[in-house]
Amino acid sequence: MATHTKANIRTTRQESRARIVAAATELIRRTPYAALTVEDVMREAGAGRTIFYRHFDDLSDLLRRAGREAFEGLFEAEQALRTARLEGEEDVIRAAIEPAVAVYREHGPLLRGIAEAAASGDEEIAAGQRAMIERFDELVADVLRTSRLADRSDEEIAETAHALNLMNVNYLLDAFGREPRVSTTTAVHTLAGIWSAVIEDA
Repeated sequence: MATHTKANIRTTRQESRARIVAAATELIRRTPYAALTVEDVMREAGAGRTIFYRHFDDLSDLLRRAGREAFEGLFEAEQALRTARLEGEEDVIRAAIEPAVAVYREHGPLLRGIAEAAASGDEEIAAGQRAMIERFDELVADVLRTSRLADRSDEEIAETAHALNLMNVNYLLDAFGREPRVSTTTAVHTLAGIWSAVIEDA
C-alpha cells in the first residue's frame, strides 16, 4: 500500500511539473521571456506560486531543467548529420536536417526562451547555449571536410560551419519559437536548399 501511495505521489508531482512547463511554453509562444513572471506561469497553469517553488528555484531554473530534453533531442539529431555524406544532393541534406527541425518544432518556445535568457545576461544559460553551438560547429565542420568543401582551408570550413549553424538556430527559433509557425516541410526545404547551394557552389 505504501509503495502504491508513493507511486501516486510521484505521478502527481510529475504531472504538476509537466503542467508548469507546458504553461511556461505556451506563454513564451506569445510573450518575451524578460516579461514573464512566476505569477503569469502559475496563472496559466491554474495553480498557486507555492507549487512552482516545489519544482523550480526560479524561471531560469525552469528553462535549464526543461531545456535539457530539447538539448538531448538536438544531440540525438547530431547522429543524422554525423553519418551524412554531403555532396550537395538536397534529399541527403534534407534527411540530415529533419531531426533538428523536429526538435525545434516540439521545443521551439523553450529554446527561444533559453536564447532570450542567454542574451539578457543569464550566464549559466548562456554558457550552456555556447557549448551547444560550439559542439554543432565542430560537428558541421567535420561533415563539411568530407564534402565538396574539403579543399578549403580549415579556417574557411570552420567559419562556413559556424555561419550555417547560426543561420539554422536563428531561422528555427523564428520559425518555431512563437506563433505563427511555419510548416515542418517548409522549414526543412528552406534550410536544405541553402545548405545544398553552399556545398554545390564550392
